[in-house]
Amino acid sequence: MDINHYEMVASGVIEAMPRQKPVPQQLLSLARRQGGLVSAAQCEAVGVRPSQRRNLVARGPWRRVARGVFDTGDVPARFHPYDVDRLRSAWSALLVNRRAIAVGACALVLHGVEGLPRKLVPEAALPRGAAGRCPDGFVVRQYGPTPETVEIQGREVVEVEQALVQALPMLTRDEAVACLDSALNKGLIRTEQLATITRRLRRRRGSAKVITYIPLVDGRAESPPESHARLRLRDADIAPDDLQREFFDATGRFLGRADMVWYLGGDRWLIVEIDSHEFHGYERQVRHDATRQNRLLAEGQNIILRYFPTDLDDHFAEDVAKVLEREAWNPGRKLPLRHPTREN
Repeated sequence: MDINHYEMVASGVIEAMPRQKPVPQQLLSLARRQGGLVSAAQCEAVGVRPSQRRNLVARGPWRRVARGVFDTGDVPARFHPYDVDRLRSAWSALLVNRRAIAVGACALVLHGVEGLPRKLVPEAALPRGAAGRCPDGFVVRQYGPTPETVEIQGREVVEVEQALVQALPMLTRDEAVACLDSALNKGLIRTEQLATITRRLRRRRGSAKVITYIPLVDGRAESPPESHARLRLRDADIAPDDLQREFFDATGRFLGRADMVWYLGGDRWLIVEIDSHEFHGYERQVRHDATRQNRLLAEGQNIILRYFPTDLDDHFAEDVAKVLEREAWNPGRKLPLRHPTREN
């Protein structure tokens, strides 16, 4: 019977199955802004009906994440898989309920704060602290009155200071410091807000430990790996003498800015560079870093050590300590002016 069926299709007696209707580019563009996810309501708005959604899930390439939420697999090529995972967590929490408000770590993702864990629990809150049902693996938080929010991509997101207060108690030391470093570096919060965050944390259960991390924060760190490296070195009692220090030659020409430095005396420096772009693979930035480091080495007095995020293990601090010991580093030395020509 199967043979006869195929013969009838071949002879035109039975029409072949129609091709799958293409997904509108408008929907795919929206998905790329939402970590690859779209909701049933967003699909309906552009004419992707339930039957087409079922076919896309059954035959690919779509996957059902939760009831009414679909993973299209369409994400920007520039995104690292870790970034995509975080975005999916944040958006899936919003897309399962039209009234959902992004909170905690998921809100921080949408604000652009870096340093969060790769895997996040999709979490959201409802207006006026209402309770709500949610799929397995999702959490509806109840934070009392409706929190102060901002709008990001058409959805309500808790403002960044409150999101930090909600998220920090659930993070490790390295994650908490990296998040606060990132928020400061990106101008999402000001240094004076750290005192406010500390006060607000005191009112939250389980926040005693995270309050001790706040003095370790430094907004000069330009990436989470830099924050992690600084903490490793601090733990080893060899904290850098300076961060993001600018270097110039004798004529005043700018040579570059170094992530972390130790002054060795006699215009000599140990420079440690953390190549955080391993996570993103920006070729232009890698070339820029190489040019900058070559200029710093061309002065003939500096020592440069370069590490990738995956190198920040127990041996990282040991390697730096050996160089500092060999070069007779003294942490009490007064640092030279950053730019003698301009500061005299």
